[in-house]
Amino acid sequence: MSIADEVLPPAPDDDDYSPEPTLDDRVQTDLVRHTERIAADDRLIARAQARRIEHLLDLQDWSEQPQVASRLHGNLANIRLADDNAASMTEDQARAAAYNRWDDREVARRTIVSETACLTRVAERTIDRQLNEARFLSSYAPATFAAFSRGEISYRHATTLIGQLLTLPDGGQAAFEEKVLPDAKRLPVGRFRDKARRLRERLHPESIVTRHRNALADRRSYWEAAPDGMAWLHWYGTAHDTKAAYDRINTMAVRLKHLGDPSPADQTDDASSNGAAFGIAQDPADDSPTRTLDQLRADITAALLLDGITPDGMGAGIRGTVMVTVPVLTLLSLDEEPGTLEGYGPISPEAAREIAGHAPSFTRLLTHPETGVVLSLGKTQHKNTKAMKKYLRVRDETCRFPGCSRPAVTSDVDHTDPWAGGGNTDSDNLAHLCEPHHRLKHLSQWRVTQEPGGILHWTSPGKRSYRTDPANPVGPPRPRPPVMGPKTRKRPADETYLMPRQRPTRKPTPPVPENPPF
Repeated sequence: MSIADEVLPPAPDDDDYSPEPTLDDRVQTDLVRHTERIAADDRLIARAQARRIEHLLDLQDWSEQPQVASRLHGNLANIRLADDNAASMTEDQARAAAYNRWDDREVARRTIVSETACLTRVAERTIDRQLNEARFLSSYAPATFAAFSRGEISYRHATTLIGQLLTLPDGGQAAFEEKVLPDAKRLPVGRFRDKARRLRERLHPESIVTRHRNALADRRSYWEAAPDGMAWLHWYGTAHDTKAAYDRINTMAVRLKHLGDPSPADQTDDASSNGAAFGIAQDPADDSPTRTLDQLRADITAALLLDGITPDGMGAGIRGTVMVTVPVLTLLSLDEEPGTLEGYGPISPEAAREIAGHAPSFTRLLTHPETGVVLSLGKTQHKNTKAMKKYLRVRDETCRFPGCSRPAVTSDVDHTDPWAGGGNTDSDNLAHLCEPHHRLKHLSQWRVTQEPGGILHWTSPGKRSYRTDPANPVGPPRPRPPVMGPKTRKRPADETYLMPRQRPTRKPTPPVPENPPF
């Protein structure tokens, strides 16, 4: 074939010319295609969340209708009967009788929140917050809600905007939304939050002194569980106090770091020259040669909070009380079954043994390795009433309403089958309920029954069923046996009465002499 006979490729300006895409072109096209799918999903999620907000608004409007709210209320006849019998009521029963101060609208609100939370397996406070956010978005930020409904901004952008907008007076809210909404469409949430906060500071007519005084009322600290036997302790306070506290902790940590973090063996020789003077001796189980600054800061914080006192002496000798369930074989180092920390869950066997053996402010709980029955409830719990309260606190750990995590120590002990209706005062008819859910049980259409072992079966106003199991399914406390012999005979100081006594069948073996003749 001659050169003239070769088929030449078409010229680039021909209409049917289509060059083969290069590898770079294909990679770029695929990148756009994959990322666009994710962006499209985000827009779909935003539109679905906007529809959810509309449904939350519909639910709230429906529950506020008088004929609906009155029917979501509990049995008022029982409450009136309790009021009539208030003279013979205990303190807990009198508190329950006062629950009718909730009006129909409040009971209806609590009902729809609890029903939705249990159905969606979300915390009630989250549903309550979402109801408020839905109302605020529709009422105070219509342009933001419209952009959210079209999928132009995310739910986090919308809630960030509304959170800053609501702190402004009514006259400045529209101007704030108009200026900041375009930034919500182009910035990530973190940068948008910072920009919205700065704009809000410039537009707010009140002085920083007034706003700081109002914000100061929200100061608080709270505890949050974390995995692997760890937890967070949060403190929300003034900027200068929190910064000063952190600077103090950091200064102490840096100083110890410069002095050289001593080994545990060195700490017993000179406590004044190392970290032991601060009560932050290094954990012997930590095989790292020295602690990092982060570890030193954490140890110093723990030492100051657990052992520090105020200038007037307040806090001296005061320790936090923690309840830990320790299996017997774990306590004897014959097993490695984890212990259980009240309000948290499993902790390492080493930590459980250390708490049980060396911390006098901790209540020790020994359980049978096979049955799980409590064998000891501490050396001061001699009365059945106290033993029952301690048993219920260990068994429940938290409020027993579905999804609630409020601690049992701050909750009420409620009769599942009301005492006024013939219910017994025993462990199979008692359970912890926090005050809001105690009220909800008495005032709304929520119903509950209890089966042996502390298992609660709840029925919601929507006729849905939920089951809550005890955190620690242990057996009930052993009743106190009668004192044998003369009335003047005193009970022994130990706690062996919690275990079955055995009569000796033979004489005890005499002790072996120090110098045996063999």
